[in-house]
Amino acid sequence: MRRIIAFIFLFSSILGYQFRAQNGYDILKKMHTTFYKGPCKSYTFSQKNTHYKNDTVSGHSVWHEAIEFPDKFRIDFGEKAEGNYVVFRNDSVYNFKKNALAKMRADSNTLLLILGGLYYRNLEDVVNRLKAAEYKLETLSLQKWNSEEVYVIGALEGDLKSNQIWVNKKTLQVERILEKMNATDIMDMRFEAHQAWCKGSVETKVSFRRNGKLEQVEEYYDLEEIEPLRH
Repeated sequence: MRRIIAFIFLFSSILGYQFRAQNGYDILKKMHTTFYKGPCKSYTFSQKNTHYKNDTVSGHSVWHEAIEFPDKFRIDFGEKAEGNYVVFRNDSVYNFKKNALAKMRADSNTLLLILGGLYYRNLEDVVNRLKAAEYKLETLSLQKWNSEEVYVIGALEGDLKSNQIWVNKKTLQVERILEKMNATDIMDMRFEAHQAWCKGSVETKVSFRRNGKLEQVEEYYDLEEIEPLRH
């Protein structure tokens, strides 16, 4: 009987330890282990956008998008035949107007990394990329968001200025990202709806707030898994 009790105690202690994260690295590792190569690698979707100015609706638009994790992402603005689109590839972004390259610049696209690219990279690479993007992975707090507990990677409670990732404690879905866009602007991205997708989930509604003011709401539809992209 003593051996049985001791085994139960040891087993319970091990389970408890698995969920006792000490820092953001622990949560990233847990996410990476749980969903590694789980989300669809390549898919397309469309999105309805509602644009806001001073918290008032200022317009609507429709975009068509294609993703191939870990680092390819294309957005067509309006009808594809018009040739107005942007392509993220590797660590650069290319803007096209009427099918002609208009400009290009460096852009590592941490949003694409956090929302799925991390599951198609090794963990060390993910950590290095997030650190380069100024996410303080040694910092972790447990907070409440929409009445549920979330791990906040990169910030303590009350800090809404540091780059940070809010992860649902139960599902490990990303619920919110705050990221500095420049010296004065902070973008607050809230992932308000998800649906089951491949061996994980995908966001179907996202809102963006710049310095606390609602800027855009995106609703995704017509998701379809495809073969790897050809850019």
